[in-house]
Amino acid sequence: MNEKLTELVAEIFFLDENEVKPELTADDVALWDSLNHLRLITAIEVEFGVKFSMSEIQSIDSISKLNELVEQNA
Repeated sequence: MNEKLTELVAEIFFLDENEVKPELTADDVALWDSLNHLRLITAIEVEFGVKFSMSEIQSIDSISKLNELVEQNA
């Protein structure tokens, strides 16, 4: 998994980087609400120079899905 992606997820959700694993889901993270979801998406779009569609944004429910979309759009 991308190191910068791990850093961004940890920063947005106030997690230790070693807690950010591909199998981590929105249900596992107390702070993964709609506002922080959009903060994360915005940070990723800026950092990686990508743009997600609304359907892609709505489909992100895990770190593995997020990583997959970053790789597809990079």
